[in-house]
Amino acid sequence: MKTLIFFFLILTTVLFAEPSVLTEAPQESSSSANDSAPANNEQPASDINNLFSGVNNSLTMQYSKVPDRAYIGEIVALSVKLTPIDVASGNIEYSFANDVGIRVFSDTPHRSVKEDGVYDTFYFLVQSSSVRLPDITATVTSSGATSQTLTGSSFSASPLSPPSTYANILADKFEIINYKTTPYNNESNIVIFTVKASRCNISDFSLPNAIKQGFESKLPNVNESQMTYYVVIPDSEQTLNFAYFNLQKQRYESLVIPIVVDDDTVSTQSDLSPTDDRHTGLKIGASLFLVAVLAMLFYWRRQKWFLYLSILPMFYIVYSLLPNGNICVKKDAPIYLLPINHGTVFETTTQEEHLEAEKEVGDFTKVHLSNGKVGWVNKHDICTN
Repeated sequence: MKTLIFFFLILTTVLFAEPSVLTEAPQESSSSANDSAPANNEQPASDINNLFSGVNNSLTMQYSKVPDRAYIGEIVALSVKLTPIDVASGNIEYSFANDVGIRVFSDTPHRSVKEDGVYDTFYFLVQSSSVRLPDITATVTSSGATSQTLTGSSFSASPLSPPSTYANILADKFEIINYKTTPYNNESNIVIFTVKASRCNISDFSLPNAIKQGFESKLPNVNESQMTYYVVIPDSEQTLNFAYFNLQKQRYESLVIPIVVDDDTVSTQSDLSPTDDRHTGLKIGASLFLVAVLAMLFYWRRQKWFLYLSILPMFYIVYSLLPNGNICVKKDAPIYLLPINHGTVFETTTQEEHLEAEKEVGDFTKVHLSNGKVGWVNKHDICTN
C-alpha cells in the first residue's frame, strides 16, 4: 500500500511540473527573449537619431512682408520667415537673382527672432517705375542646408512731380538739428547744416541752384541717417529753402534755414562736428566743484588722502586753462572747414606759418589763422622740423 501511494505522488508531480522541467524548448524561448533584449535597448537610440536627423539640415523659407507699391527713390522692406528657429544660431547667406528696377540698400538684414521663426528684413531702393523683386534663396553655411527659392513679384513704382525746391529726398522723417552761416567770399555765404533722417537715401541729397555744395560727412542707415552738408549761396539770399517728400504724410514738406551770417567764420563751426568736445566749460566747472568738496572733507575729517584725490581735478583745470601752443604749417597747406577727410577747403596758406594750435581731432589740428579765422589742418601739412 505504501508503495502504491509513493508511485501515485511521483506521477502527480510529473503531470503538474513546469514545461521547462520536461523539455528544452522553453529554454530556447528564454534565450530568444534574452537575445531580443539588446535589440529593444538599441531601438530607442535609433528612434532618437531618426527624430533629430535633419533638424540642422532642413530650412524652410516663406514671405512675411512684400511691398506691392512704392515711389521711385523710396526704400522698401522685404521680409522672409525662416524655420526652424534654431537656424538663428548659424550663419545664413542669401542670394538674390532676377531683380529689376531696384538695388539692395543694406546687405545685412534686420533680424527678429520669435517663437514661430526667424524674421529677416531686407531693404531695397526703388530706381525705376517697373520693379521686379528678386528671387531669394537662403543657405545655412554650417550645415549646407538650402531653402526653396522664393519667386519675386512685380509691381509698378510711381514717379513724383516735385516742386522746384525739391532736394531729391524721400523720407519718413527729415529734420535739421544744427546749422551755421559764415562768409565764403565777398559775394557769397556758406551754410553748413546737420540733418537726421529715417528710411531715407540720404546720399541722393542735392540742392537746386547752389553755387557749390557737397557732403562734409554722411552716415547712411535705414533707421537713422545723418549728414553734415555745406552749400554756397549768394549773399543776397535771406533764407535757404528746400523740400522733401514725407512718406508717412504722403506730401511735400518745406524746410527753411534762416541766413544769419556769423563773421567768426569757422571758429564755431566745430559745433557741427560730432567728434568735437563741446563741454570743456562744464568739465572745468565740475572739476572746481569736486576740488571744493574734497577740500571741505579734508577740513572736516583731517585726512590727507582727500587732498591727494583733489590733485587730479586740479591738474585738469590747470591743463585746460593753459594757453595754446604754436605749430608750424607748410606753405600751400589747405585749411579745412571741418576735421573731415576730403572736406571743404576755405583757405590756403601762402607761406610757411606758425599758427596757434587749439586741439587735435583724429588727423586734424584746429588752428587760429593770422586773419582771425579758425580752421583745421591735416597732420601731413605740419612742418616736420
